[in-house]
Amino acid sequence: MTALDIHAHFYPPEYCAVVAEIADELGAHAETARAFLAHRIIQSVPAFTGCLDERIAMMDAAGIDLQVLSFASLNIWHPDPAVRMRLAAAYNDGCAAAVLAHPHRLRFLATLPLPHAAEAAEEARRVRELPGFVGYTVPTHIASIPIDDPRWEPVYSAMNEAPSLVLAHPDGFCAPGALDVYSMEWGLGAPFEDTIAVVRLLCSGIIDRFPALRWVVPHLGGTLPFLLHRLVWRWRLEAEALGTADRAQIPLDRVLFDTANSTPSTLALALDTLPAHSIVFGTDFPFVDPGDLRRPVEMVSGLGRPVDSILSGTLGPLLAPFAPTKGGNR
Repeated sequence: MTALDIHAHFYPPEYCAVVAEIADELGAHAETARAFLAHRIIQSVPAFTGCLDERIAMMDAAGIDLQVLSFASLNIWHPDPAVRMRLAAAYNDGCAAAVLAHPHRLRFLATLPLPHAAEAAEEARRVRELPGFVGYTVPTHIASIPIDDPRWEPVYSAMNEAPSLVLAHPDGFCAPGALDVYSMEWGLGAPFEDTIAVVRLLCSGIIDRFPALRWVVPHLGGTLPFLLHRLVWRWRLEAEALGTADRAQIPLDRVLFDTANSTPSTLALALDTLPAHSIVFGTDFPFVDPGDLRRPVEMVSGLGRPVDSILSGTLGPLLAPFAPTKGGNR
């Protein structure tokens, strides 16, 4: 049994070089750049920042046929649009180079120079011609602004010009001070970021207005499998009592949820709660299993029920149209 990994992070050397330059500047963006360069996992996992042979060897050992590379976190919200463009281009071009080095094993999701909407739309169109492109990564909140804010509509419109996957990925918890102790920011905050993002995407109509985009929400949708019943109950109660819209019929079946960070019990809950064939495989490499990718595969394959749709069956047809040819992928 083989797997397709939709949630595997990578920082190309080309991107890291630009970050190193920004770290010498002043301001909050430079502090983020320095935090990136000092990050323990970024510094200690060679396959995270360019050692592709090591990554492929781990994939082979785990039975992962293909990884879709994506941006992780610590977005550097540089105030200069030209610098944000340079960061995004370095990342995307570096990922395309990685794909060319391993064209049968890698694809990538492009990052965009948000919050600069015009530049982000421009980059969204450019990257579609890069080898290995299959879609985009968008933070669950964009420089503290919600993912469904109207100012991002031109960006989503540009992304929607061709079928694409979109991974909504946490960038820390956007409530300063609330979760800054006891490892709560990523232990608790990130799953709630997932939950908040998917509800905003569904209830705002973004899923309907941009039908060429297939959104992927990581970590089984955060707390959604556990809290979906409560959310639907509130929607129905408010619709009856206040005359507001009943959102219980939101198009949940048009969103994909990856298995990253799950356990057999949480995955079983998601399979019982979320739409059939909406769950796809993801490792969240390297944040959970930095040296060995077998555990997340074995966790799914040992579930005791049919899992082919999770490991590859659902995602395979969505990736099939994208080929990593040097002159473009369409």
